[in-house]
Amino acid sequence: MNKADAAFVRAIVERHQASGLHVDDRLWREVDQPGEMFLGELATREEFLRLVWQSIPDTRPLTPVGEPRTLSDCANRLSTFGWEFQRLVQAGFEWFRPCVAIDNAFDYGKVGLVALTPLNEPEKRETPSGNYYIYDGCTKASF
Repeated sequence: MNKADAAFVRAIVERHQASGLHVDDRLWREVDQPGEMFLGELATREEFLRLVWQSIPDTRPLTPVGEPRTLSDCANRLSTFGWEFQRLVQAGFEWFRPCVAIDNAFDYGKVGLVALTPLNEPEKRETPSGNYYIYDGCTKASF
């Protein structure tokens, strides 16, 4: 990861949004906050799967409190319990509704910018194998 100027990052996010990509409000808040920013690439599948998913009540079936939340952990929970995103929606977890369409027609070419922040200390204790927290960054609106 290489350190980046906030204005440079903001310009990237603005370009993404102007080209039709969805930019999550949480990403805008992160960009606007003081602090360091870094840009880089995830070179391997393992690096991607070690990203940590948010812990909010809307995602609780995949992100139980006090349990590791890497993307790999979340995928294993889906697999272990035979869950599909549609089943989570049917169980009342509306947050997963956009995931149904993404899952049914996943196209890696539609993945845009992924925004990451370093884990804070409580998150590191909860998910020791993770390094970065993933935001719902920028995705093409056609998902």
